[in-house]
Amino acid sequence: MTIRRRFLLASSLARLIQRERGGLRQIEGFFPEQRDRIAWVRLEEARALLILRTIGPDGDVEQETEIPAGHGHALLDVSAGGIDYARTKVRIGDREALVDQFNRPRALHFVTVEFDNEDESRGFHPLPWFGPEITADPRFSNQAIALRGIEQYPDVPLSDLALNSLLDTLENRFPVQARMSIKRPSAKQASVTRAQAGPAQADGQGVPVNLDDIEAAMMREMERTRQKGKPE
Repeated sequence: MTIRRRFLLASSLARLIQRERGGLRQIEGFFPEQRDRIAWVRLEEARALLILRTIGPDGDVEQETEIPAGHGHALLDVSAGGIDYARTKVRIGDREALVDQFNRPRALHFVTVEFDNEDESRGFHPLPWFGPEITADPRFSNQAIALRGIEQYPDVPLSDLALNSLLDTLENRFPVQARMSIKRPSAKQASVTRAQAGPAQADGQGVPVNLDDIEAAMMREMERTRQKGKPE
């Protein structure tokens, strides 16, 4: 059983994460809703997956089966609704956060953390760069976004605290209670197009980034925003 907690994320922080770590493009097509199960197809890199999530009293059970890529494209074409997003995995202590930047049906930015049980979920303290939690809001599930879209989406303000916290995360610096089995990813994540695997960046490589330069640029952006908001 997998338990997920999902949070909103400031768009500028999501862009910073993807620029630093790359991302994997994923396209998902969902089939019509059923009361006790959710079925969808996912295209990622050079493979396709058919996924079934069964909803029961003891939690959700998810099964996935790899299918030929051609079958995946065909199923995507007949699905009831779809989403297109880039996913970046970010190590936080002994687990990973999944940062998703949605391009379709509209621009959305989320961070999701997965847990094996309720105790782990309750014991997790969101980092300052996480936005408001939306786990309990059914509008923000992938299925709901694909089938019904979403009209109202609150902006998440950027703050010095959130930016500094994210920079600490990207540099593998955490509070003492979260410092466990930290490993920096060995390679940049790549993205995928509908037809075939493709680069996350235009040249197929992650862009080398100096975090000090990024922090300075973000600080200048926030200062300009503050100046614009001051009365003349």
